[in-house]
Amino acid sequence: MKRVLLLAFALAACPRSPPPVIDSFTVDQPNPDVGTAVTFSYVVRGASTVRIEPAPGVVHASPVIVVPTAAGTFTLRPLLAINTADAIPGQVQPGTAVNLSWRTTSAERATLTDGATGQVSDAAVSGSTIVHPAATTTYTLTAYNKDGRQPASVTAKMVARVGIPPSVANFAVDKPSIVQGDSATLSWQGNAVNYSVSDGTSTFNLGPRLSLVVRPATNTTYTLQAVGPGGTSSAGPVTVTVQAHPATSLTYGTPAAAPLQLVADPCTTPPCTTVTLRIKPTATVQLRGLAFNLPLDKTKVSFGGFDVGPALANAAAKKATMGSGLLQDVLVIGIAFTGTGTAVAQDATLDASNPAADEAAHFTLTLLSAGGAGIVFDGAAPGVGYKAVIQNAAGRTNNAIAVSKLDAN
Repeated sequence: MKRVLLLAFALAACPRSPPPVIDSFTVDQPNPDVGTAVTFSYVVRGASTVRIEPAPGVVHASPVIVVPTAAGTFTLRPLLAINTADAIPGQVQPGTAVNLSWRTTSAERATLTDGATGQVSDAAVSGSTIVHPAATTTYTLTAYNKDGRQPASVTAKMVARVGIPPSVANFAVDKPSIVQGDSATLSWQGNAVNYSVSDGTSTFNLGPRLSLVVRPATNTTYTLQAVGPGGTSSAGPVTVTVQAHPATSLTYGTPAAAPLQLVADPCTTPPCTTVTLRIKPTATVQLRGLAFNLPLDKTKVSFGGFDVGPALANAAAKKATMGSGLLQDVLVIGIAFTGTGTAVAQDATLDASNPAADEAAHFTLTLLSAGGAGIVFDGAAPGVGYKAVIQNAAGRTNNAIAVSKLDAN
């Protein structure tokens, strides 16, 4: 017969972190016969792992069956561990306070290593400290066991991430003074992920672009904001002074010869402040899809009244809208027939000799006099960037619509 003695230890911790608590540690047979298995049972709070010494070592759940090889004392101990190690907040600007906090179990002592300087300092076994990193820095917490116990130490890393605010410089305008209806270009330099320009009423999100064309109707002050992983930066203000010159009418020219043309209804009651523009064939045209992007000065006109002609009335998609983002100054029109699971879409026919079906679509532009005089769009000018594509059974045709010039006078 041999005697089994029980000892239960819960190592003290810093007052900021409650130490592990062993509520009970019992054995079913304190005086077993030689070679007889005994069952240890325990209840522990605040420890992720415990061990029974001298055997079986680390245990993960109660009860535990052991065959003692000799009489002796069995001790239950929480295992050395770093339970938590955090850097809060997750990202800051240079020099901003970051709270490093940690909690350990069964540590005799601890140190904290600054990855930026290599400096090692004593630390509470459970606690926190405030640091002010100038750049992203990794701090290493090392918790040490009592002499002779394994593992001798454990480590955990806390990363204080520092984001550098985006740069923005040389925010300026090429024409500080303009006549109402003219444009000016704001430009700047920097490395931001996204830029936005505000005129006090509206905000234009520009992504990584480094310029913006503006057409203010009155004196306007602009500010610039840059956004990046490290925060935000701002620049400005920049002011554009506007000399009043409101527009009173719209006039549209005659487009060049082409199978499809953008033409205007005649003005019957001058001065004309509204113009209806139609996409019409000059000969027989077949299509199953049409895409039309028309850059225009939306400070001078408002858009409305879109519809398709009878030949395209059954198109599955037919839409016109002023674009946004990179297309924020573009009138976007799309018309498309769709096929079925077994057949492609069929072409529709536009016939210039048939007045009832000689129109692909039409839309209306109305003058905004505060936008001032000037060009609304000019399809005949080089480099204006308008796109007109039609698709039919024969393939795709680019530059399919001839466009003339619309002026605000």
